[in-house]
Amino acid sequence: MKGYRTKKIALPGGRTIEIVYFHDEADETGATGAGHGHAAPDDTPPPAGPAETLDATGLHHCPECDSDLVYPIAWEERGPDGWHIQRRCPNCEWRDEGDFHQDDVEQFDDVLNEGTESLLTGLRNFSRANMESDVERLIDAINADRILPMDF
Repeated sequence: MKGYRTKKIALPGGRTIEIVYFHDEADETGATGAGHGHAAPDDTPPPAGPAETLDATGLHHCPECDSDLVYPIAWEERGPDGWHIQRRCPNCEWRDEGDFHQDDVEQFDDVLNEGTESLLTGLRNFSRANMESDVERLIDAINADRILPMDF
C-alpha cells in the first residue's frame, strides 16, 4: 500500500503503538499529510480561499474557553492543498467543522505530535517512578523478613 509512512512507539509496559501518516501518492518528496488517521483522497477541488479565518493561535486553540487542547474528530482531504476537519474541545465541548489550508493543518499536526510526545514522556516518567517505588517497597519487605517462600 503506497501513500503512507508509519512510526512505532514503544510504551513502558512493553506494548508498541504504531502511528500511520497518510500522504498523497503523487507527492514524490515524501511529505506527509495530516497524519492522524485515515485521509481518503477525493477529486473535490481545494477551497477557493481559506474557508476559516484563523488567528495566530492555530487549529488547536478553542475560541470559546481558550484551551489549547482542541483535537480532530474526523478529517477528509480536499484536493492537494485543503482539508475538511471536524474538531472538538475536551474542556467546554465546543465543536467546529470547516475547510482549512494544508499549511494550517501541518501546523496542527505538529502541535498534535508534540502533545503525543509530551504524553508519552509523562507516561514513561510516571511508570518509572511507580516501578522504583514498587522495587523500594519490595526491598524493604525483604530486608524486614516480611517475604516468605510461600508468597511466591
